[in-house]
Amino acid sequence: MSAELDQNIFSFYENIILTKNGAWLSDNEEITHERTILAFARNIFRCKDGFEIRIGHERKTIHVEDTMYFITSIEGSPEIGFSIRTNDQRIGELDPSTLKYRPGRLTCRVPDPNTGILEEAKFLSTAYYEILKYLEQDGESFSVTIEGKKITL
Repeated sequence: MSAELDQNIFSFYENIILTKNGAWLSDNEEITHERTILAFARNIFRCKDGFEIRIGHERKTIHVEDTMYFITSIEGSPEIGFSIRTNDQRIGELDPSTLKYRPGRLTCRVPDPNTGILEEAKFLSTAYYEILKYLEQDGESFSVTIEGKKITL
């Protein structure tokens, strides 16, 4: 009897999680293979029951703790605006009107490449601190001025 090679990408019982900090876990072990991380980030979809990864004919329901997109880096300045890079390696312009802040959490909206629908993207620590260095406080409120427009967070 010869063993057959299992052509499935995902194990049926494998538990995949995208953590609130942007890390991918498989059965509570961090996935560190960069090409796997990128493949997962580029092939995540919102579905009726939550989220799934779709690669070829394979589909795997996954658990997303926060959001499926993360801002990994930003470039630019308040005067000219910022470009952002997402965890799936897309580069786009930051729409300052979509910024939302609460202590320890900064988000914006980015278009989903599969649907075009705007989805929330959470700033990871490097990008978070980069933009918050321009934060201004006025009494109880916080704001940032980008391209001459004051955005109250």
